[in-house]
Amino acid sequence: MFFNKKVLPLVLSGFGLVLSLPVLAHEDLRLNQALAADIRTTAQPYQKSSLLAQLSNLYQTLGETQLATRLLQESKVLAKAIQQPYVQQYVMGHTANEIASNGDFDLAMQVLNQVSDTEIWVKTAWKLANKAAKANQPELTRQLLAECDRRAHAVDDLELRAELLSGTGASHRFLNPVDGVGMVYEAYGIAQTLTDPYERALHFNEAGAHFMDIKHQDKALAVFDQVWDLIDQIKSPLQQAQALAMLGGEQAEKGQRERAAKALQRAVVIAEQLPDSEATFAVRSEIARNWGQSYQFKDGIKMAERIADPYHQAEGFIRIAKNMYRQKQQAEALALLKRTEKLANRISDPYLQATVLRKLASEYEMAQDTAKVKELLAQALKVTRRITS
Repeated sequence: MFFNKKVLPLVLSGFGLVLSLPVLAHEDLRLNQALAADIRTTAQPYQKSSLLAQLSNLYQTLGETQLATRLLQESKVLAKAIQQPYVQQYVMGHTANEIASNGDFDLAMQVLNQVSDTEIWVKTAWKLANKAAKANQPELTRQLLAECDRRAHAVDDLELRAELLSGTGASHRFLNPVDGVGMVYEAYGIAQTLTDPYERALHFNEAGAHFMDIKHQDKALAVFDQVWDLIDQIKSPLQQAQALAMLGGEQAEKGQRERAAKALQRAVVIAEQLPDSEATFAVRSEIARNWGQSYQFKDGIKMAERIADPYHQAEGFIRIAKNMYRQKQQAEALALLKRTEKLANRISDPYLQATVLRKLASEYEMAQDTAKVKELLAQALKVTRRITS
């Protein structure tokens, strides 16, 4: 995910926060602004619609087709009732991705092609291209990426163009990474022209990850090293921690775990000195999650325990548990998930509580505990119904 330079408070008065990222992706920044402007007729229907679509997808994987269909239809009705145009578009993109997750690419494309916003269309198309490639539909993948390329080059805003080009270039890894090389280098060239060190660090983090995707590892590592050179130029300690957390996460995701640990260690030193706030909880949660991605589970748990907010702590624990399970540490992962269930009960905002319950259900699905998955999905659905709309 690409991060925007701006940082907004993550709490939207009256209904909790929308996202748990330490800095907001461009489209998420736009989403939060739109939601904050209208809680009752935009934010709450959006929350309910997005959760119902996600729960529908999980019920579909359990074979509960009738319930899944009913929830998806309810999600669509709520989405259509949203008056704010950008949020409508965002939800349509989200719905297209959920539909594609169940293999119905014709319907997913019908929904996607109702989206007129370039950024939402392209970023949703990346996800569909990945799913189509995995479903052995290379022609659909090629068509999606070609259209992403066309739309990205038509964007006037340079930073957004760089973001869309870089992501599109990297998405060619689904078929042939060589085809994306030019776009990733073009985006990196734009990033080099940015004057603000924080902006440049975030763009370089993403560029490094995408150079990895197109198999240019030496270039990727050199670009990641450039982020280190920028940290001391960033004046805000919070932004320093955010840039380092992102650096650690991108490198861990690409298998550079020793490099990731170095970035996360420095991020910890800075984050622990920050005063408690929503933004501090968010960046600590990101650090905890990326320790999990680095397979440094004790460090991740230690950081998560430093978070006073139960939602952000739960997000940290869930990512750590996911990676524990991948490393065959099933008993430890299940113990951490049980601990997270208790945290979920302390989350007062229904959207955030349902989000955590839904994520827990996904993790128990990986553990093949169907009874627990159904229990958590039922809880998540019950809490979702409490969202007023």
